[in-house]
Amino acid sequence: MRIRLLLSFICSAFFCQAQDSTLVYSTAILLSGSASHTAFWIHANQNGNIPSSGNFGSGRWAISKIYNPNNPRLFQWSGSIQLISNYAKKGDLFLSDAYLAAKLGIVELSVGQKNQVTGLMDTTLTSGSMSVSGNARPFPRLQLSIPDFVPLYFANDLVAIKASYSDGMLRGSDILYGPVRHIPHTYFHQKTFYVRIGNKKSRFNVLAGVNHQVVWGGEDKIWPLYNIPSTEAYYHVITGKIKDYKRIGNHFGTYDLGITRKGKYWEYFIYRQNIFENGSLFQIQNFSDGLNGIRIKRRNYPNQHPKKLIFKSLLLEFLSTKSQANSNPPFGLIQSETGNFYNHYIYKNGWSYRGQNMGTPLSSEAGTTAETLPKSSSEFTNNNRLIAFHSGITANWHHTEFLLKATYSRNFGSYLTPFEQVKPQVSLLLVAEKKLSLFGGITTFIGFSSDIGKLYSKNNSLMIGLKKSGFLD
Repeated sequence: MRIRLLLSFICSAFFCQAQDSTLVYSTAILLSGSASHTAFWIHANQNGNIPSSGNFGSGRWAISKIYNPNNPRLFQWSGSIQLISNYAKKGDLFLSDAYLAAKLGIVELSVGQKNQVTGLMDTTLTSGSMSVSGNARPFPRLQLSIPDFVPLYFANDLVAIKASYSDGMLRGSDILYGPVRHIPHTYFHQKTFYVRIGNKKSRFNVLAGVNHQVVWGGEDKIWPLYNIPSTEAYYHVITGKIKDYKRIGNHFGTYDLGITRKGKYWEYFIYRQNIFENGSLFQIQNFSDGLNGIRIKRRNYPNQHPKKLIFKSLLLEFLSTKSQANSNPPFGLIQSETGNFYNHYIYKNGWSYRGQNMGTPLSSEAGTTAETLPKSSSEFTNNNRLIAFHSGITANWHHTEFLLKATYSRNFGSYLTPFEQVKPQVSLLLVAEKKLSLFGGITTFIGFSSDIGKLYSKNNSLMIGLKKSGFLD
């Protein structure tokens, strides 16, 4: 059955014909070889599609219906289905994207699982958003949103907004506190709101917003004496209000601020994500932890020297999660006045889905760190206190696209499982890809990634692959 399904996707990608110019396909085949485990930057921020177990082969087949930007109709629909087939120590076949969406004017309703990231950042080169980074696999959700910035006409188009409200379903989780040891389902709630000051023609734009996410579920089993109805539990989830000195669910989010400046040849983007966790949604309690970044991106590309090295974008980021100050801890206990990012005192899965952090991948699952490092059976990650310097570059040379990522981090463990000494870590990635004229235009790529340091085992990975995408006529 799996083989027939796989072959049908391959045939669809290369041979199917359609009359809708908004129907697109994409295919990719990737082979990777490693001495032990897959190096960090090959599998991180890849929507959970890449195995971390070392040598593997991976295939992707996707068909999507996209919105037509030139279509004046009030109602449009879109959708996508992407099949991932991996062969590592064992075979794995699953759907990554699988959703349908409909847009009525500026409002969109989507159902299913879709690759998404949350927060202000450079999405191509970033180390990862703090709250939802695209590191873990997507999960089923229902979302109502204004997906693109919409100008407010009464503000003379100088102010624009976008927003979203969604609820999704995660897998079950072992329980660390309460009369039950496991619940079969947990849920994910998210809402976002962002404002842009300045229009698309403005030289300067200021962006600000907030995102609030909660993992919750099983309150009737975890707190049976309180007899919490699901409607009441959901109210406390979306408002963040405390019930009997307890906060329902695992809350996490960021306040974001960004500034862009458009020059003649370059565009500059400065951003900040400030973390809040389990404290009040309306109180900023921790200024020292967060993600800071600056991106410089070329707006105009010179064509007179195609063989000359041309830098396209540069990113510098600084990440800190070392402090984790929390002036509003669970139960009000003095000894809990520090947070525990990406872990939770009730849900053993913490801030994860299918074993991978939904937030920054730099705070990884305990099983991926070096075997000699301390680990706790009650924590998803044993390294949520760190500082990191991250950089990324894209460039073009001899009609070849290059991407470089380099990350240096100093890792301190967690407050529950501190490392005896600071563990330095360097993770590198270099990828080169070139489009060929074969088969109507196919792109070949090769990459090398390496992990050097004390946080992970020493890993070196080499990958090669082919990919092709286009419209189905």
